[in-house]
Amino acid sequence: MKFWETERRALALLLGVSALILLLGLGGRELWGAETRWANIALQMLQSGNYFDPYLKGSAYYDKPLPSYWLITATAWLMGGLNHWSLRLSSVIAGWFSIWLVYLIGARLFSKGTGLIAGWMLATTFFFIFWARVATADMLTVCGVLAAYWWYWRGPDDTRLGRYSVFFLLLALTSLFKGLIGFILPGLLLLPHLLSEGRWKRHLNLRMCLALLIAALVYMVPFILSHLYGSPTYRESGLDLVFRENVVRFFHPFDNLGPIYTYILYLPIYTLPWAPCWILGLWVAVRNWRQIEPNTRWLIMGLGLLFLFFTASGSRRSYYVLPLVPFAQLLAAWWVTRRLAEQRAAGKVSGPGWKRGFAAAAGVLLLVIGVAYPWTNGGGGVMKFTADVREEATKSAPWNQWRMVLIDVDNKLPMYLQNQGAPFYYVDPSQGFPREGDSAAFMAWLDKSSGQHWDPAHTIILAQYQKADKLPLSYLAKDHRVIITKPNNGARLFHSRDTGSVAFIPDEHGSRDISAKTLLNVDSKVDIPPQEAISE
Repeated sequence: MKFWETERRALALLLGVSALILLLGLGGRELWGAETRWANIALQMLQSGNYFDPYLKGSAYYDKPLPSYWLITATAWLMGGLNHWSLRLSSVIAGWFSIWLVYLIGARLFSKGTGLIAGWMLATTFFFIFWARVATADMLTVCGVLAAYWWYWRGPDDTRLGRYSVFFLLLALTSLFKGLIGFILPGLLLLPHLLSEGRWKRHLNLRMCLALLIAALVYMVPFILSHLYGSPTYRESGLDLVFRENVVRFFHPFDNLGPIYTYILYLPIYTLPWAPCWILGLWVAVRNWRQIEPNTRWLIMGLGLLFLFFTASGSRRSYYVLPLVPFAQLLAAWWVTRRLAEQRAAGKVSGPGWKRGFAAAAGVLLLVIGVAYPWTNGGGGVMKFTADVREEATKSAPWNQWRMVLIDVDNKLPMYLQNQGAPFYYVDPSQGFPREGDSAAFMAWLDKSSGQHWDPAHTIILAQYQKADKLPLSYLAKDHRVIITKPNNGARLFHSRDTGSVAFIPDEHGSRDISAKTLLNVDSKVDIPPQEAISE
């Protein structure tokens, strides 16, 4: 009983520290990379009330199955709106469960001590934590694969219908987040065990076929709902997406054309700082292949099959390696456990060294996400820009009374501009909006192209802008207040040239002269008409 309570306290400490690492400063980093797509698609679902047709900046964009967007919209509804927390929480929860599942798998395959070491390694792996705090479908996929793998190992010889049903439902749900790899990856991982001693034969039965059929029907539900309740004019098909993303991309890739050695390079990088442990573990296991435990051999063979599958695909990107990371850390934990046992057998003390290592790694992660991230995102950027836009706009009218026209804007922008008012109107750069002229001409074009009337006094126009470029729609500066994105601390430190934005807010007095007080964040390098130049 004392041992069990010690193990429970150790697990509680692992899960508590993991939650702190995953949650600390989650709202302090602005949208990054691919998560801008999830934010924009979820926002348009919330604004339009159409949850079956995904749109990105006003255009049809059925890039991923619907459930990953539904998780975000449901969280946004529960938390009172779409923000950093509601956007990323499903990914964070998946990351937290993944750490727990790695512990459970390690305890099932080896021992509770090995499971704890594997959990700590995963919880202090930088890129795992990084992606667990990013709103994409990748961490949901990792969690689903681990859940299916763990469920199988709870009863690998169990042939009851309930056992099969839960397993295949886990595969179906995982496949609804990112693609059919939710079925493929667990199958590859478990294939060595199923082939050994002819285990696959006992699982070829009608109960398994029935469970597979039930899972296939569940998998089809979102696509059927999209077909029945989506817009009849929507131009993309979810099932076409599945074929294109999972079959065509594998054999005839159309993007993400990484070199064949991509994962040889990135698997060690994505498992830092513990990469040396699994590499050493692999070396020890290969040298002692016949003597090591069968579970270790099956783990290594499954990991090898995953590696070969991802390498065989013509479409390769660094973060595609994420599903391999937990299993590499399980191998690393196996090696550490073996090493500690050898030291104890030799009479050597092997106590607090690894604990200090895990504590140091956790401390570094907390400093990065709790101090460095918030600082680099301060002093400017999209969050400061939208705060300035809102401050200026509310001087003239309540924020929810403003309508917004977004012309080829930075993907980060829409989530920060939401005002619970009318949906945004997106203008593609290929549309023939007036590049020169005056505000009246632009508003006339807007009325005609959108088929609706826009009140010039309550319409904010936003466009993409970089500091060294010519100010787009500069003629609007004659009777609008102008706000331009400032670089944040990170951009200043690394001298990066991120895409920014410019906002044109109607001048409440209708003045043609823009004073220094009403022109925010604009310096002397901005190219605007001479009569609107800022006095220093």
